[in-house]
Amino acid sequence: METGPQALKMCGQDGELDRLMAALLAQLRDLQVPVSPQILPQVQVNTRAKRRLGCCRFREGTYTIEVSAGILQSPDLLKETLLHELLHTCPGCRNHGPLWKSYAAVVNQALGTSIQRTVKVEEAFSPLRREEVKYVLRCQSCGREIKRLRMCKVVKAPWRYRCLCGGKLKRVR
Repeated sequence: METGPQALKMCGQDGELDRLMAALLAQLRDLQVPVSPQILPQVQVNTRAKRRLGCCRFREGTYTIEVSAGILQSPDLLKETLLHELLHTCPGCRNHGPLWKSYAAVVNQALGTSIQRTVKVEEAFSPLRREEVKYVLRCQSCGREIKRLRMCKVVKAPWRYRCLCGGKLKRVR
C-alpha cells in the first residue's frame, strides 16, 4: 500500500471500524435490505477527504467503503455515514434515486437514524472544507443570483448563457 498524504489508510489495528461496519451490515440484513455480499470487510479511512464524509467504490465486482478521517470522532455521524454508503451496495442504488431513498427511509424508521443524501457542513461539525463563493452572476431581467465556486464556462462568458427566465446574465463578482 502507498504511504504519504495521498494514501488511504486502513482503520486502526484494533479493527473497531471493521466491527462497526459488520454490525451495521447484520442490522441491514435483519431488516431485509438487500446489501451486496461482495463488500470488503475493512473500512478505509481517507485522510485527504475534505468535501465528503464517505464513499462507496465498486471495482472488479467488489465494493469498498471509505470514510473521511474527520468523522471518526463523531460516533453518530460515523454510523450514519457507514449506513449511507452500505445502502449504495444494494442493487440499483449506486445513486440517490428512489430505490436508495426507500431503503434509507426503512433504515431511518427501524434504527432511529437520519440517513440523508447530503449533510450540511454546519451539521457535520466541519471536518469538511467550506468553500467560499468566488463568482456571482446576476440576471438582468429577474435579478436572480447564480453563485459559482470555480471558474467555468458561464463565468468566463456569461453573455452566451441565459437565466431560467430568459434574461441575460452579467458577472457581478
